[in-house]
Amino acid sequence: MGQISFTLAFISLIILPLASLSTSQRHCTSPDQVRAGYWFSSSNHYSPVSSINTSLYTHLYYYYITIDPVVSTVALPPPDQVPLFATFSATLKSSNPSLKTLLSIATDEHQSSASNAAFSTMAADPNLRATFITSTIELARANAFDGLDLAWQLPASSIDMANFGILLEEWRARIDEEAQNASPPLLLTATAYFSNHLFEGPTDNLDYPTDAISKNLDWLNTLSFGFHKNSNITTADAPLSEKASHFSASYGIISWLDAGIPPCKLVMGVPLYGRSWFLKNKVKNGIGAPVVASGPKQKMSNQTGMMAYSEIEELLTDTSVVVTYDNSTVSAYFSSSNLWVSFNSLPVVEEKIKFALYNRLLGYFLWPISFDNSNCTVSKQASDVWLKYYDSPYFKDGYLFRQAAAPFELPPLDDSTTASAAGSRAKQASLKGLNRHLHLCLLLFLFFYQTIV
Repeated sequence: MGQISFTLAFISLIILPLASLSTSQRHCTSPDQVRAGYWFSSSNHYSPVSSINTSLYTHLYYYYITIDPVVSTVALPPPDQVPLFATFSATLKSSNPSLKTLLSIATDEHQSSASNAAFSTMAADPNLRATFITSTIELARANAFDGLDLAWQLPASSIDMANFGILLEEWRARIDEEAQNASPPLLLTATAYFSNHLFEGPTDNLDYPTDAISKNLDWLNTLSFGFHKNSNITTADAPLSEKASHFSASYGIISWLDAGIPPCKLVMGVPLYGRSWFLKNKVKNGIGAPVVASGPKQKMSNQTGMMAYSEIEELLTDTSVVVTYDNSTVSAYFSSSNLWVSFNSLPVVEEKIKFALYNRLLGYFLWPISFDNSNCTVSKQASDVWLKYYDSPYFKDGYLFRQAAAPFELPPLDDSTTASAAGSRAKQASLKGLNRHLHLCLLLFLFFYQTIV
C-alpha cells in the first residue's frame, strides 16, 4: 500500500505540472510573430493603398467600419469608399502574397457615445450577437480579409465586460465552425488599453474577461499611446515609462501580463504621431512646462495637437531645432519657437521594439502607417530592429521590465548575440523549466525509493 501511495505521489509530481502548463502554453498558437500596421481608410487621398510597402509588415488592418445601431450588423463603408474596401486585400497581397489583412470594427469616433451604446446593446442580446457575428464573417470572406478585429474600446460596466467575454466565445465558436467549409479560419483580435480599468472611461474599477481573451483571441492589441490628449503642461503622450502616473506603455503591457494574458498573445502599439502644445513661455520648454493650448490643426490628422511623423520631420529640417531624448520616460521632444512637440523619434522606436522583445511579446503594431513619411522611415526602423534581434539568444529567456523610478535603463545589448537561435524563444524557456522539474522529480524518486526498499 505504501509503495502504491508513493507511486501515485510520484506520478502527481510529474503529471500535475504538465497538466497545469500555463495558459500561455495552451493558448499560444500561430502566428509566431506580428509586425502589423493600421491603415486609416480616411487617409487614402494622401496615402493610397497601392503606395504601402507591404514587405515591412506581416499583418495590415483596414481601420475602420462600425456597427449599425439599428440592426446590429456591421455597417458598410461610405459609398465613396466601397470600391477601395473591396480591393484592399487584393491590392496589398498582389505585392506580398504572405501578408494577412484584418478588418477592424471600431466605435465611431464621431459618435462615440451612441456607437458604444450600440456595441453594448448588441453584446447583451444573444440574437443580436449572432446577427453581428454572422455579418462580420460574411463581410470578411466576401472581401478577402484574413481576420477580424474588435475595437470596442469602452465597455462601460461590469455587465458590458461579461458580455464582451461571451461575444468572444461565440465569435470564436462561429469562426471555427465556418472554417470547416473555408480554410484557414479567420484570425480574431481585439484592441484595448489596460486590463484592469479603462483609459478615460466612466470608472477605473472594471476588469476585462482575461480568460475569454486568452482562450478566444489570436492576440490582443494594446493601445500604448494617447495618454495625454488634454493637459495644461507639456508631457510625453506615449511614454514607455512614467513615474508620476500609470499612463505609460510599460504599465499597460504589464497590467495585461499580471492579469494572466500570456506574452505570446500581446501586441504592443507604437504611434506614428506626436502631441503638440503652445508654450506659455518659450524659454520654459522642458517636460512639465506650462502650456496655453493644444498645437495647431494638422492636415493629416485633421485634429488640433496631433501631428503626423511626416509633418514633424518637416519641422526638423530647421537645423536650429534640437531634439531631446528623455531617458526617464523613453520619449523625445523638441520646441520650435513657442510650439512644443512630443513624439517617437527613431531611437525611441528602437527602445520600444526592444521592450517588446525583452518581454517576449508576439509583436508590435504601428498606428497609423499613413502618418509615416514617403520613405516609410519609422516602419523600416521598427521592422529592422525586430528582425535583427528576434532570434537573438539574448532575448530567449525574456527580461521583464517593470515601470520604475527614473532613470530608465535597459540591460546592455551585445550585437554579437544576434546570431540566429534555433527554435522559438518561448518554447526554449518552457522546455528549460520542464527539464528542471523532471530532474527534481528524478532526484526525489531515487531518494524515496531507497527509503522504501
